[in-house]
Amino acid sequence: MLVLPSTLKIYNASAGSGKTTFLVINYLYVLLKSPFPDEYKRVLALTFTKKASEEMKNRILQCIKEFSNKKVKKEYCFLFDYITKKLKLTKHQLYQRSERILFSIIHDFYSFSKNISTIDKFTYNIIRSFFSEKKIDLEMNTDRFLLKIVENILYRLKNSEKWSNVLIQSSLENLKKGKNWDLKKELFKIAHVIVEENNFFPIKKMKNYPLEHFLQLKNTVFKRTEKFEKKCKKIGKSFFQILERSSIQKHSFIHLDLPRLFQNLKNGNIFSNPFHKRIEGYIQKGIFYSKFFSDNNQKILIEKNKKIISLLYEKTKFIYKKNISNYLLDKLFLKNISILSIIHEIEKEFHKMKNEENIILNTELNKILYERIIEGSFPKIYEKIGVQYKHYFIDEFQDISFLQWQNIKILVENALSENGSAMIVGDPKQSIYRWRGGDSKQFLNLINSKSSNYKKDIKIIEKNFRSYEEIVKFNNSLYQSISKIFHSTIYQNIYKNYKQKIYKKYGGYVEINFIHDSKNYKEHIYSKIKNRIEKLLKQKYALSDIAILVRNNEEGYFLSEKLVESGFVVNTSVSLLIKNHFEIQIIINFFYIISSPYCYQKRVLLIFLLLKNKIIRIKKDDHDFIVKILFLPLDSFLKKIFLKENSLTLKKLYNKSIYNISEKIIESFGLLNNQNSTYIYSFLDFIYRSMKKVGNSIPDFLDYWETQKEKESIVVSDHINAIRIMTIHKSKGLQFPIVLIPFADWNIFPKKKEKVWIDVNPHLYNGLNSIFLEKIEPYFKYIKHDNNIRNFYEDYLSNIKFDNINLLYVATTRSIEQLFLFSKFGNNKSVSSYIKNLLCEKKMWNEKKCKYLFGKEGKNS
Repeated sequence: MLVLPSTLKIYNASAGSGKTTFLVINYLYVLLKSPFPDEYKRVLALTFTKKASEEMKNRILQCIKEFSNKKVKKEYCFLFDYITKKLKLTKHQLYQRSERILFSIIHDFYSFSKNISTIDKFTYNIIRSFFSEKKIDLEMNTDRFLLKIVENILYRLKNSEKWSNVLIQSSLENLKKGKNWDLKKELFKIAHVIVEENNFFPIKKMKNYPLEHFLQLKNTVFKRTEKFEKKCKKIGKSFFQILERSSIQKHSFIHLDLPRLFQNLKNGNIFSNPFHKRIEGYIQKGIFYSKFFSDNNQKILIEKNKKIISLLYEKTKFIYKKNISNYLLDKLFLKNISILSIIHEIEKEFHKMKNEENIILNTELNKILYERIIEGSFPKIYEKIGVQYKHYFIDEFQDISFLQWQNIKILVENALSENGSAMIVGDPKQSIYRWRGGDSKQFLNLINSKSSNYKKDIKIIEKNFRSYEEIVKFNNSLYQSISKIFHSTIYQNIYKNYKQKIYKKYGGYVEINFIHDSKNYKEHIYSKIKNRIEKLLKQKYALSDIAILVRNNEEGYFLSEKLVESGFVVNTSVSLLIKNHFEIQIIINFFYIISSPYCYQKRVLLIFLLLKNKIIRIKKDDHDFIVKILFLPLDSFLKKIFLKENSLTLKKLYNKSIYNISEKIIESFGLLNNQNSTYIYSFLDFIYRSMKKVGNSIPDFLDYWETQKEKESIVVSDHINAIRIMTIHKSKGLQFPIVLIPFADWNIFPKKKEKVWIDVNPHLYNGLNSIFLEKIEPYFKYIKHDNNIRNFYEDYLSNIKFDNINLLYVATTRSIEQLFLFSKFGNNKSVSSYIKNLLCEKKMWNEKKCKYLFGKEGKNS
């Protein structure tokens, strides 16, 4: 019997289109269509976050519970009627099926719960089955594990002559460039490169490349660059030898372009982009001097030697263009050789420690499973899963990494080949996790590619159920305007075709504010935010209706601190990071002083903290006080900063645990009070937990603190009436009546550039086909004539631009009723320039105007 291929349903769901509701409806349809009450055992729903999976579970359960009541609540009637009609069932039949399903779930909740999971958890459960004979723990704290690897490597490297030479050389090279090369920090950075999923394929090819091969390759590449540099210097000298023999003065040439070109080559300034349009035009037309040039003797001498100079120019251009791309890559390779050469050594330590501790890292789950599949281990595991699951739901597909999709794809295709079903939902405009593997192009490729194994049903969910009319209209026009800035047709079409339909008509308000005073920009932003919140409260909004979305933690901390000072209640993980509180900073600085008695910088920091917060008071000038006590022996220094009899001494701290030392510091400085007790007790709890992981060594604790300080925060209930401040990344998937976006002017191409891999010719690099680059920007402008590298660089810039526009998109689509943007005036290299472009297109822009309004201000009913 011929089995017709099933259909893969793909839904492109823009922000506010009711994606979760849509998933729940389709999930319920599969459950209620089946004659079996335990059909949920054959359905796998995968989400990106734990919060999303919990929300989906709760909504499904609530619907089934309501459907199993004979009297369905009004809010569920539409859904009940829709499914009844779709399945061609009577209301009584649907009620009976719902009742049986609910009964089955209650008696086997584990199966229901585990089948609505995050992708990471699902992957981990599969991997666990590989190690059924021995216990394997999942290590969530990657930084802690990598720190231990670095410490082991450091110990070994310092006792190895060959490695010491490599590290000393790298240190000297960095010191020559004016860098303070912290070996531990560098090794930690390299260790991170190894575990990041984006680096999986190049690292896989490189990890078996031993140090000896790298040293040989370094020598080969160095000689190659040296040879080209000598050739360039020789060509540069030969030009000036021609001038000298011919008595031609270099200032006789038009615009001095030609002498400057050869002077740069002679001086070794090779990245000077010498063959620009102007000089090319003069050479091709045979123009070497200006027609207004008055020195006839020089004109005659130049005309006499024109041919030989032109031939030298053409020869130079040929040699330069033939070699410059490889030379650039060679120089970049040599700059990064210290990172590449040590990868193999860290890899060995990485696997050794994992085996010793019987752990796998959370960050490597996708890689482990992918490698097992490639090796052919998948039939045993996947055959079992393939039999179990017949229906697949995958949410937030734009955030799924290449490896994640490759690992799940086999199961989805198997289900479709056996008359099962699969539904994928995503939105490429909300792809903001490329730095950790998410790739929107994967979603687009899935939409556009063809498959002989299954059919595709591709739909766009166009209606916006979240935002009121003016907000939807504003976002439609903004992102259609932005689409014009992309050179990439892929990215351009994503936004060009974006136009949501309006569900909530008649209402909504958008306000754009430009700040002209750049000197006091942050203070102006805060003042406007504060005034706006006060107005919103007068409009009868609650504090919990208001969300402030920021680009980074620093912006969030600044605003939350100011708002708290002004008497507002604020709920934010940013301001609740325990590292931000001066009491914790005092304890940490004290630990640094104990562990490094001669680190005078930490002593200065501690003194300033104590003075600023009036824990110590002095009558004399601060500077004189610091100078007087800074270089004292540690015990004497401690007596001076405590200024009282019961000051801490080294003797009192000797043989005490870190926890006890912390308590002594808190007591001696009088740090604990009613206002800060939550933060201090949270910090003490952190110390208690850390001692179980890293022991009682202060240096080890401080290393661990540095890896954890951006995560340790006080948990505050979402149910309190407070203004919410969060990063745009954390706001994804959420919605708020009011959204304020201060600092809506982050750079399109931020200063902090991402690390990349670039393909190279393996014949030139002893078998390596890609090299790792930390900084590429300073070089690419010089080699625009090289198509391969130019295309690579343009693609790299397009990705960054797309990321930053997606961030703006996520931020501006969170609001239900009112949206406020605050931006710096005149910053043409930031996302605010796109907002200005829209205003120009609408003929609203005015250089003197600070505020632009869309819709009517006020509370929507």
